[in-house]
Amino acid sequence: MKFLFPAIILLLILAGCATPKADPSVLLEADDTIELAIRAGARDHAPLELDEALNLRRRAAAALEERGDESPAFLSERAALQARLAIVRAEGARTRSDLERKQAELRRLHRDLTREFGDAIGPLESVGGDQ
Repeated sequence: MKFLFPAIILLLILAGCATPKADPSVLLEADDTIELAIRAGARDHAPLELDEALNLRRRAAAALEERGDESPAFLSERAALQARLAIVRAEGARTRSDLERKQAELRRLHRDLTREFGDAIGPLESVGGDQ
């Protein structure tokens, strides 16, 4: 009986040390979202957000290996959110670029029509940029 209490304490300590590592599948969402961000053009249009997502993903992977203060699931979720932000920024940049190209084309067409038909073509309104 006198060894029962120390044996229980020893078992509890050993059980705490034998806690399994976190499941590596927690990184899958971050991996998938980062890949989508890269395909969406984040390297060109949202490099800071993409770099932050990659950094968070690396920290999540490191947290899987060592039981520290950081939660792999939390870091992986943050990496996925940062990658989603990179996707949105990249799509926004592409959309702005497309808009600017179409506005330039519209201004060019307006100049051509004005040259051809004179004042019968009225002024070009509500198009960004020079007119």
